Amino acid sequence: MDSVRLTEREQEILTLIAVGYSNKLIARRLKITEGTVKVHVKHLLKKLHLNSRVEAAIWAVRHEVKPG
Repeated sequence: MDSVRLTEREQEILTLIAVGYSNKLIARRLKITEGTVKVHVKHLLKKLHLNSRVEAAIWAVRHEVKPG
């Protein structure tokens, strides 16, 4: 994944964003709170220098991000 270091959880969330899951669905699937998902999304957007979930989804597809 280039030189970007996402945590395993951030990778999981990025993968779920790429397939269209909402924060609420991600939270349910990973058994965490929606607030926790939002924090992870915020961190991964910052690490990847992206501005939105849509950009993150495109980035994930282009870089073939798969769950750990």
